[in-house]
Amino acid sequence: MLTIADVDSAIAKEFGSLLAGHGFSAIGSRKWVRAEKLPIRELFLVGAIKGGQYAPAWGFSSGLVPISRGYSFRHQSTDKNAVMDLLIDPIDVPGTVPEQAFSFITGLDAEIPIEQIRLCARHFIPLALADFDRVRSVAEFCSLFLERSRLQYRRFPFDAYVQHQLVHGFVLLLNGNGDAGRAMIKAFCHRVGAEYDDPVLTECIRHIGIE
Repeated sequence: MLTIADVDSAIAKEFGSLLAGHGFSAIGSRKWVRAEKLPIRELFLVGAIKGGQYAPAWGFSSGLVPISRGYSFRHQSTDKNAVMDLLIDPIDVPGTVPEQAFSFITGLDAEIPIEQIRLCARHFIPLALADFDRVRSVAEFCSLFLERSRLQYRRFPFDAYVQHQLVHGFVLLLNGNGDAGRAMIKAFCHRVGAEYDDPVLTECIRHIGIE
């Protein structure tokens, strides 16, 4: 029987060929990055959801916010270690899996769903590119982040993504709301058991011009 590793080549071909035409490079299994607007990086991935289904999600690394790793933080400064400071999952707002998602069940399916994968790529990549076109700077990243934070979500709420909780504080700092931003970052540190004076976190805050 086939495994997901067997269909990864089809995913890489159908998604990768379209994304490469827009300047994206593969940085792992089912994950691509474009770094033409530094410090902003644009990320696109194909992930597994329940029921043997697979669907894309995409988003942005601001290049300014550290990554929360348990009790500490680390920089994200390369294509390889960039994470989504803003994650856009097309399932979260409607709460239902789009019909353009494709399915594959390890140990059961014996045929690679090539046509489903192709249709999935052709449907979602233009949607992601439309979002990517909206962000050309850190200021535009902040604007889109706040816009997305105000939406109503029927699956995972916006702050269910842990990185969003930290990034929100930085977005407030970048928008000139220092007191609220620092308070939000301190509250985040308290929730995850990290220190507000962590050297990496402190450096990132200073880097954006906030003391």
